[in-house]
Amino acid sequence: MKQAILQFIGEVVAYGSAGGLVAYAIFTFLGKKWIESKFAERLETYKHKLDAELERTRYEINSLFSRVSKIREKEFEVLPEAWDKMHVALGRIADLVSLYHEYPDLNKMSRPALQEFLESSRLREFEKKELLETVDKMSYYVDKIFWHDLGDVNKAFSDFHNFILKNKIFLSLDLKEQFTKIDNIALSAIVQRKVGQEINDRKMWGEAYMKTEKEIKPILEVVEKLVQNRLHYHETE
Repeated sequence: MKQAILQFIGEVVAYGSAGGLVAYAIFTFLGKKWIESKFAERLETYKHKLDAELERTRYEINSLFSRVSKIREKEFEVLPEAWDKMHVALGRIADLVSLYHEYPDLNKMSRPALQEFLESSRLREFEKKELLETVDKMSYYVDKIFWHDLGDVNKAFSDFHNFILKNKIFLSLDLKEQFTKIDNIALSAIVQRKVGQEINDRKMWGEAYMKTEKEIKPILEVVEKLVQNRLHYHETE
């Protein structure tokens, strides 16, 4: 188009100075139109690119928001269950390491009363028979029932431990850190109590108990506050 305009102006200039003025006016008018046309064309191209960029950014933001929402939703599922499993495990551990346990005096029971007691106990059949034949029935029972209790503790602790391990990606860093601390201390208390039973060391038993009282309980208070904050518990008060 520009070349055609210049050719037309050249022809007009050939007719004299007056024609030159006319040519200048035509050039100015047509040149302005050409510039405006080019500007509009480039503006449209720019708008198209801008719209495409905005759409891409909007898609990325929506995708990110969707991922964050799903993670947050999963966190709302994980936290209550992690809290529940932790308390079940710690409750069983507390019973295991407790310095006070109350049992009936099996040595003073009559044979019928002892047999009735054993029927409802968790001892295995061969253990019940061995207990009936042993002299110190009380010591035998206390030792054997410990290992049954330990089995229940290990099951509850493993349930908590594996759940945290599996779902730690959905936990905030501070909660993951506190849950891990409790996990490590609880495991240490279980092992210490087990070894104390094996070598008949009540000092180790006492140390296992102190771990739950002096080390775990303060962390529990921190975890409780963190869980409440993550679940926005304060907004419902």
